[in-house]
Amino acid sequence: MRIIWVLNKVIFYLGVIPFLISCQMIPVQPATPTYLTLDTAIRSLSYNLIKQLQQKQWPIITPAALVINPFVAVESGQVVQTSLDIEALFLNEIPKHFTQYQISRLTPESLKTAHYLINGFIKSEGNLNEPGKKYYQITASILDLTHYTIVASSKMGIVSQGLNYQPTPSYEDNPMYIKDELLDNLISMIESPVGTHVNMNAYATITTKALLVEAQAAYDKSQYELAYRLFKNIIQQPHGKVMEAYGGLYSSAFKLGKLNEAEENFAHMVVLGVKVGNLPVKLLFQPNLTEFLAEPSLRQQYTIWLKQISRYFKKHQQQCVNIIGHTSQYGIYEYNKRLSKRRAEKIQSLMQSTFAGIIHRSKTIGKGPDETIVGTIPDSAENAIDRRVEFRVVAC
Repeated sequence: MRIIWVLNKVIFYLGVIPFLISCQMIPVQPATPTYLTLDTAIRSLSYNLIKQLQQKQWPIITPAALVINPFVAVESGQVVQTSLDIEALFLNEIPKHFTQYQISRLTPESLKTAHYLINGFIKSEGNLNEPGKKYYQITASILDLTHYTIVASSKMGIVSQGLNYQPTPSYEDNPMYIKDELLDNLISMIESPVGTHVNMNAYATITTKALLVEAQAAYDKSQYELAYRLFKNIIQQPHGKVMEAYGGLYSSAFKLGKLNEAEENFAHMVVLGVKVGNLPVKLLFQPNLTEFLAEPSLRQQYTIWLKQISRYFKKHQQQCVNIIGHTSQYGIYEYNKRLSKRRAEKIQSLMQSTFAGIIHRSKTIGKGPDETIVGTIPDSAENAIDRRVEFRVVAC
């Protein structure tokens, strides 16, 4: 009996020890993210995601194809330079440690053969009262494209002197920063718990996003004629009439000198923005002033934008608008509140040349630095979007 008892113990430990070892190999997500450098955080993030995928992957596909959707800055919906850095790290790290996976950028072609999709976003947390340090969170997930189920999710904290939030050219030239259903669906999908089944609306978001990534890549390479054709194709798709597509078509048409067509596409953006009650137009100002950024091309475009917004409210008399001015974080708070109000009043005044009645259908509001998007100090090209005026639609 003693021998049988010993043998049972040996068998038990032989079974448990490998299990414990295998459990230790799986990275445990901390309840509160540890703040790491960008490179270290992305290496850890990619490792966590793929180890989770390996646990969930059934049947085992070899080689398995992953595609990565460029990560967005959640505050503005834009793809920024740090997004490209993250993408490059993923493309380098995963093949290095997981040879059974092939990873590439999301495009219409790569999506056709992909088994899994990596999505993610970056969110700024400010400086947390530590001068010289800025904190961010990066959240990512993997979607199984066969069963439309979230199979992995991970979150990491990043500490840096400041990530590069400069938008890629296609986003920088878009007349509005992106706050629409496409972005909402994407963020909702990324934040969904593992095991969540994704509905077909989210899948439509993926196919549209793949087309957008292709068109934006052409624009970023200054291939404006190609970008124009690609963006035009997107808005002809069943789910393609989105702010991002019309913005890309506007910018491409403007670059090609198709000014009337550019103006028509901006008018479509106004309609889409009004539907969600917000026109986050990039009417940007010089630091500490009520003067627009000193670029002739931008000032020409601002004239187009204000004319189309004014025409919309002239035509739709049941709708009114709050014209909201903003400033960066730099400077004295009370002064910035007054400055932001003056910026809003300037826009209201300019709109009267197209629609004199806007003075009775709008209210000017100064938010100062209360709703910054980038939130950095001092004033620079990076935080120009904080020095803006935008519109929120209200009932009259």
